[in-house]
Amino acid sequence: MTLNDLRPELYAAYDQAAAVISAVSQEQLHRPTPCTKMDVSELVDHIVLAARRAAKLGRGETLAGESEAPHVDLREAPGVLRAAGAEAQAAWSDDASLGRVVTMPWGEEYPGRALVGIYLVELATHAWDLARATDNQQLLHDGLGEAALACARATIREDYRTEAGEPFGPEVPAPDDATVWERLGAFMGRDPR
Repeated sequence: MTLNDLRPELYAAYDQAAAVISAVSQEQLHRPTPCTKMDVSELVDHIVLAARRAAKLGRGETLAGESEAPHVDLREAPGVLRAAGAEAQAAWSDDASLGRVVTMPWGEEYPGRALVGIYLVELATHAWDLARATDNQQLLHDGLGEAALACARATIREDYRTEAGEPFGPEVPAPDDATVWERLGAFMGRDPR
């Protein structure tokens, strides 16, 4: 697998996720999301955790295997996410970071270039989950969706997919008229509509 330098897309994914979270209302926090394991509130917390993880990886830090995301107040979440995005941009700014190999908590090693792509896909997919759950899909940028979908197709192997959805569920067929974001959701194992 060869990936382009996706750092600009990763940084854009941080900005997009922050914009989507900014549009969430308190009344929407317990809505279900296409990521069926999490409601809106839990997904906001997970996005912030993922954003912080990507910044740590850019600094060459090893991740702990934490499974629970600490709660972040909705009013603070966009600012926390933007701060994590600034940390990630600083952490990944050295081109050498793309070649640094990091061992993830599940034992697999990845070069930095692949980790940038993995977290682009994670942040973009979860931003779609959140935007769909809160009726804010107009905040999503199609170019970023195309980049995330191409990266997902290049990096997610079939042996990563299980019926239980750990870490990914089976691909779901997308309708012929699906948007790029619906196609990304379907590829990631979500019901696109």
